Amino acid sequence: MYAFIHHGSGFTGALNYILDTDGHNNKMVRMLASEGVEVPLDEDGDPVFDAGSIAQSFRLQAALRPGISNPVRHLILSCPPEDREKLTPHLWLALTRDYMNRMHITNTQFVITTHEEKDNPHAHIVYNRIDNDGQPLDEKFFYRRSNKACRDITREHGLTWGKNKAESLAQDIHRPEDKVLYQTARIVTEELYRATDIGDLRLSLMARGIVMREIRHGERTGVVFMVKGRNGKQYSFSGRRLGPYLTYPNIKKVFQQKNQENRHFTPLRPVSMPVMVHHLIDMLKPIEKTPSQPAVSGKRHRKTPEELQEEFDAGRAGSMQADLTDRRFESRLH
Repeated sequence: MYAFIHHGSGFTGALNYILDTDGHNNKMVRMLASEGVEVPLDEDGDPVFDAGSIAQSFRLQAALRPGISNPVRHLILSCPPEDREKLTPHLWLALTRDYMNRMHITNTQFVITTHEEKDNPHAHIVYNRIDNDGQPLDEKFFYRRSNKACRDITREHGLTWGKNKAESLAQDIHRPEDKVLYQTARIVTEELYRATDIGDLRLSLMARGIVMREIRHGERTGVVFMVKGRNGKQYSFSGRRLGPYLTYPNIKKVFQQKNQENRHFTPLRPVSMPVMVHHLIDMLKPIEKTPSQPAVSGKRHRKTPEELQEEFDAGRAGSMQADLTDRRFESRLH
């Protein structure tokens, strides 16, 4: 399970999305729970998805702290398709409430829904950062705590760590945008694995129909990859959305490691996508000296792609999903 959070100022917009009130997103929506808000009921006692009415309850409480301009918190808890069959409404409710308790999202208003999609089962939580006593919820170290909560919940509930997008087979994905997303992740991974520097990567991607563009936000730099789908629609994906090792800082670090080790890969035999992913992630981690290498030499050992491929073929490759949950690749979706 993975968590993403959005901050905002308008409760109506967030509620419209998670309830799909206008039907534009064609979602199968189920409301699992709500607390502290007025949810209208129809004559059969079922909830009426009236975003405006529910948002009014949120706004009244947020007004207790008018100095906080962005009280809206919208969480998305996402699981891989492999867990779809076990994700009953009862389990989804248990997962979402467990996550909220671990993150100290308590004593405040919330609405929980699920969107029942084949490719991307996920739940939404819209909650008020201003609690029932008019105090803002503590969000210190939110992303670090969120990563730990997701890891622990995944393990304790027997859920699956989803594959990297680059490792998933695009033919198993059904939504057009998701197909483009997964295919783009594979292509960017392949070209990053082979490229010698950022300029080389940019040209290689351009030759395959992907435009790489750096985006600056103050002192921070990000990267987006733009591609046109078969339906003619233009798509734009952030590096983080494609994979934790494809953020701009991590791409730079990969090239720094390649230059330090004088390693620009021309493998003697083809290597699989999981090995490419594993190797790129491995380049972002500290390298331990092997006993056979004297400390005075200053050289450090990193397995070659060929060695990794042999281990992978023999079923001895380490868990890439464990690597992905490392806090160095903490997801910070703003």
